[in-house]
Amino acid sequence: MTSSTLDSHQLNVFVVLSRHLNMSRTAAELGLTPSGISHCLKTLETDLGCRLCERTSRKVMLTRAGHEFLREAEAILEQMNQARTKLRSWLDWRRGQLRIAASITACQYILPAALREFRESFPEFTIQIDPCSAQQAMERIAGDQVDLGVFIQPTHCPGLTFVPIAEDELQFLVNPIHPWALKGKASHQEISSQNLILPERASETHALIEAYFRREGVRIRPFIEIGNEEAIKQFVRLDLGVGLLPKWIAAAEIKQQSLVYLPLGRKRLRRHWGILHNRSRKLGFAESVFVDLCRNVSRELMPGTKP
Repeated sequence: MTSSTLDSHQLNVFVVLSRHLNMSRTAAELGLTPSGISHCLKTLETDLGCRLCERTSRKVMLTRAGHEFLREAEAILEQMNQARTKLRSWLDWRRGQLRIAASITACQYILPAALREFRESFPEFTIQIDPCSAQQAMERIAGDQVDLGVFIQPTHCPGLTFVPIAEDELQFLVNPIHPWALKGKASHQEISSQNLILPERASETHALIEAYFRREGVRIRPFIEIGNEEAIKQFVRLDLGVGLLPKWIAAAEIKQQSLVYLPLGRKRLRRHWGILHNRSRKLGFAESVFVDLCRNVSRELMPGTKP
């Protein structure tokens, strides 16, 4: 052998020629001329110091050495392809696309801070955000239209994995002039007569609220239903009714005493926040980083809770 280095191009020519055993078909597949194929093969044989093929004007046949070397050549090419793929993934780990479905609340409070941090590590990623319901998100994740969803834990999520990131607690939110604010507590007997401002009926939060009061034996009377917790807070500020929100949503207004926060009762009503993704695939590196960032942001927003 006159050379210590094998040329991958020559190895590929030999492997393809071994499959076709025909110079013209090999040349057509590789975009070369038959004379180019012949030159590559001769150079490889010179480097190896042995004859790999017997060539006539009509056909090509592998020698015994050619048959033995073919397995080695295929293995070398496969290792090189794997190395290229791995190297390409290392070089491209900062580039890509992240498709996120999220509730309106997550879009307003969780995503801005999480994506600000995400951008520092993945500046060339393209982010697509789809504000929608949990049900819509589950359908889009299953259909590979979305990668991740940021939502309250659904009751059922077939085919999907829910990764918990935090929890919060719903309580009554009232205007300071509301009778409950003046008394410093909510009257259990008066709940059914109150104008309640609740999340939209199709939401997981609405289902949690209905189930909670059903267990308490209390009928509730929704006055306004809307899929925007920020809007619920504003309606309460206008004294249009009693809201049910987590404290962190109205932390500034409670501190300023423009809104008053009151317990629902002896039993607590907790929600679990998390990330939805397709169970059939493992999260990529960028996706895992995004999940961790959402967890960190949520814990800061919802102090005192644990995922």
